[in-house]
Amino acid sequence: MFGVLYTSQDVVSSAMTAALLMTFSTAILCFLGLSWSNEKWRVPVAMVGVAALASALNYGGATALWLQSATASAGIRFSGWYTVHALQIAAMYFYARTQGKVPVGVFWRITGAALLMVFSRWLGDAGFFNPTLGVLLSVGFWLYILGEMYFGAMPEALRRSNRAVRLGFFWLRLLMTIGWAIYPILHFVDVVIGTGQAPGVVALYTLFDLVNLITPSLIVLAVAGQDRY
Repeated sequence: MFGVLYTSQDVVSSAMTAALLMTFSTAILCFLGLSWSNEKWRVPVAMVGVAALASALNYGGATALWLQSATASAGIRFSGWYTVHALQIAAMYFYARTQGKVPVGVFWRITGAALLMVFSRWLGDAGFFNPTLGVLLSVGFWLYILGEMYFGAMPEALRRSNRAVRLGFFWLRLLMTIGWAIYPILHFVDVVIGTGQAPGVVALYTLFDLVNLITPSLIVLAVAGQDRY
């Protein structure tokens, strides 16, 4: 894919190639960070690292497809989101577990909600039922996850933790509140309004993925390192 010529005016090619390289680099940093993290932080750090690596592999295929044919497939994105979003949500659970006891039921509920959040949008995109209903169901599962993060056992476990850990959780939660809002919005524009995988939609998906996939991984890695040193 790096042997294909594209100009700086090709925003989609530039963004997708950048996403591939940046997510892969983030994964390498997280895996290296396992060696300098306390044992209690290794599970969340490993999870965000695997999420970044899965995203890099996903973008490898998506980038190759775009460079060869200037087309994008929603199916490729959904395949990546099933893995990446579930791992990110699971990492949030284990992040909170570093500071106190959180019932294991929370893990199963929020991870299941993350999978159903993506699955609902996929059902609408694939035409199994009304796309608008898919968006609404997806938003409902997303709001449930946010409810657990704002009012559930996870923030309670972090209440007495140090400032770095609480600040990290604040930013992680904010990213999943504001950053993740773009996915149902773009899906509505893409599927319900019917723009399809237009270059503008693909570029916006990619740019927001850079924020929503890379930043949480680096936050978890930074907090894990600061908690040790």
